[in-house]
Amino acid sequence: MIRVRTAVPGDGAFLWRTTRSLAESHNHLGQFEATPESFERNLFCENPVIGALIAEWDGQGAGSVVWHRSFSTDLGREVMYLEDIIVLPEFQKRGIARALMKETAKVALARGYDAVFWLMMEWNDAARKLYDSVGAEYETGVNVCRIRRGALEALAR
Repeated sequence: MIRVRTAVPGDGAFLWRTTRSLAESHNHLGQFEATPESFERNLFCENPVIGALIAEWDGQGAGSVVWHRSFSTDLGREVMYLEDIIVLPEFQKRGIARALMKETAKVALARGYDAVFWLMMEWNDAARKLYDSVGAEYETGVNVCRIRRGALEALAR
C-alpha cells in the first residue's frame, strides 16, 4: 500500500502541492513563494543541495520529504536537515509519515550522514508522538530565527 521513492523529474508539481498544503495548515500561505519549477530546478540541477522523497498510497501521491545538506559546527561535519515532512490530510493516520522517516534515515546513512536535524512546531502533538517513537531528541531553549528581504538588504548596506 505505501511506497516511498526518490523524487524524479516531473515531481515538482506534487512537491509544490504538498508544501503548499503544509503552508496552509500552518497559516503561512502569505509567505509561500515556491513554484513547481523551483522544485524541478533545484532538485535536478548539476549539484543539488536538496533532495526529496515521495510517498504513494496505492499509486497516489500521499506525502513528501524535502531535505537539504547542512553542516553542524558542533559535530564538525555535514548533516542532513529535514526541511519538511508532509502527509496530505486525506492520507494521514496510515503510517505514511513513519515510512517517510524510515526512508529518510536510509538516505541519510547511505550518504554518510550520522545525524538528521529538523524543526517541529511546538503545538504539533501528532508530530511529537511520531518523533518520540523514532527516538528523536529535543533541544530546549532553541528559537528559530530568520532575517528576510528588506531587513537582510538593510543589514547588508
